[in-house]
Amino acid sequence: MFNLNFTIYHYEREQIELKKACFIVPYFGQLPNYFQLFLNSCANNLNYEWLIFTDCTQQYIYPKNVKKISMSFSDLRKLIQLKFDFPISLVTPKKLCDYKPAFGYIFENYIKGYKYWGHCDIDVIMGNLDNFLPPLFARDYDKIFTLGHFILYKNNFDNNRRFMKSYKGVSLFKKSFTTNNITVFDENYHNDDNVNSIFLNDGVSVFQNDFSFNVKVTPTKFTRVTYNSKSKKTITHVMPGKILIVHTEKGLFEFYIKNSKLEKKEFMYIHLQQRMMRLNMDMHQIVCNFAIIPNGFYQLKDAPKNISEFKMLKKKTLNIHRIRLILKWRLLRIKKLLQNLK
Repeated sequence: MFNLNFTIYHYEREQIELKKACFIVPYFGQLPNYFQLFLNSCANNLNYEWLIFTDCTQQYIYPKNVKKISMSFSDLRKLIQLKFDFPISLVTPKKLCDYKPAFGYIFENYIKGYKYWGHCDIDVIMGNLDNFLPPLFARDYDKIFTLGHFILYKNNFDNNRRFMKSYKGVSLFKKSFTTNNITVFDENYHNDDNVNSIFLNDGVSVFQNDFSFNVKVTPTKFTRVTYNSKSKKTITHVMPGKILIVHTEKGLFEFYIKNSKLEKKEFMYIHLQQRMMRLNMDMHQIVCNFAIIPNGFYQLKDAPKNISEFKMLKKKTLNIHRIRLILKWRLLRIKKLLQNLK
């Protein structure tokens, strides 16, 4: 049986220095094959801390700012149920996305002393967070970002319970937490019935821009998309020809050629949603200097310094990403149709 009191006590004893933010990441089931690279990218951001609640028994090298808390999904569900006076619906781990805005309330004993808490996905590779976040912290935003793969909240009593407020007379959190369907309560994405609407309606400060290289799901090649919170539209960016994403000790960069010059643009992180990635290196040894292409990672000695070096680097390999997704979605539709016929 999961001993909540012991785990909290043990964790607080380990928390020696206060961090700028703490990310809460419950994940149950099989981890991505590049999870170690995710951990390595967190290791480069020592001013931030991650709490990974998981039932995974596979061995990884966790950096000192990432704490693994072993827990079964059943025990997590019990922990969450204790925080609410109505029966919650949480049958599968996929439904946890709707509970993300409540993590500051559910896990409040774990995040004491942090100015901000947040949640992030693990299909991401972090860049240098300190190149982006400190100016936002200085402005004292109550909520930073709007898409579920990376959101931060100011850590205080009222803010951590703001998700419970009604929006247009509807208790959105209760509506979401009592259905097995995923309601996308955690993010502002083509809908108004989400936690971002509650924060805006409450008149608190929300930063709604996007510093990520959020990869569009369907194209095989890397295409960046952003979401305009005001127009409720997804914007597909025109890519500058051949690009290469490179992770270095200084951050995460997109390299490309423009006007006969090698240019680069920094991003806070890259989101590799629904990507199967190949690994052509020993992840346990690689913390910096690796390239990210549409279906894999490979080690670099250094980032390209000129056009000649850029042209010599591999930008892509044989990739059936789009075909794989189409087949996957068709099989899911067939499975759903067969279930409806029963």
